[in-house]
Amino acid sequence: MTKKKEIDVVHTTQEPHTLPCMITSKERAEAADQLAMAIQQGESLALERKSALGDLKKRQDNLLERIHNLSIKVKDSIEMRPVVCELRLNHTKLTATLIRLDTNEEVESRPLSSEEKQMNLDDF
Repeated sequence: MTKKKEIDVVHTTQEPHTLPCMITSKERAEAADQLAMAIQQGESLALERKSALGDLKKRQDNLLERIHNLSIKVKDSIEMRPVVCELRLNHTKLTATLIRLDTNEEVESRPLSSEEKQMNLDDF
């Protein structure tokens, strides 16, 4: 008995695959230019990010300070405000007294400093 020769049945298709390929000198030069541009863009973004984070940090710090001040205002019914005061230097008693002029209350009384002791009445 003789064997019949089998014929292969082959069906072919074309499909894309990503495979390594050698590039030309021109393609390499173009890639180097694109790489340099990408590096510069990355550095610019890093600087922009740093600046933006700095701005956000400042805004956050300002908000936290505001929250702190408001919490004191609510909790203690106190708010720090500028108040016109009068400093009274008594050279007889060698004392300095700070009086707030809105309520005429004494805020502080202390001994005169060395500089204050040296002041003459002509200096006023």
